[in-house]
Amino acid sequence: MQYPLPEILDRLSIVILKIERLKDNRIIKEYNDLVNALKEFKCPYEDKWFRELKDINGQIWDLEADIRNFLEDKLGLEEVGKRALAIRDKNKIRISIKNRIQQETNEGYLEVKGNHRSE
Repeated sequence: MQYPLPEILDRLSIVILKIERLKDNRIIKEYNDLVNALKEFKCPYEDKWFRELKDINGQIWDLEADIRNFLEDKLGLEEVGKRALAIRDKNKIRISIKNRIQQETNEGYLEVKGNHRSE
């Protein structure tokens, strides 16, 4: 299955976070598949885009982990709600990065979620 460049970079950043944070080597095949798919694209900003996506995906991961690791009783519904809103806002940034990649490379498609549009 072939993915557009923005999707490959996004998926690869998440897979690498899983390897780093979960020490889960079962996803090495997916990692290798994504790295091989990435080789088809040659663009000057790949590394920068990857770092941006890895950073924002790591922030989303941290917020989600806080909710998963602390039951609602420990955090309280207000704090869970605040974190859910923060996740939504971070995801808008993530989509914006992917859309910028699409616009600069003409690879893939623009994502539209909610009322958010690429900047």
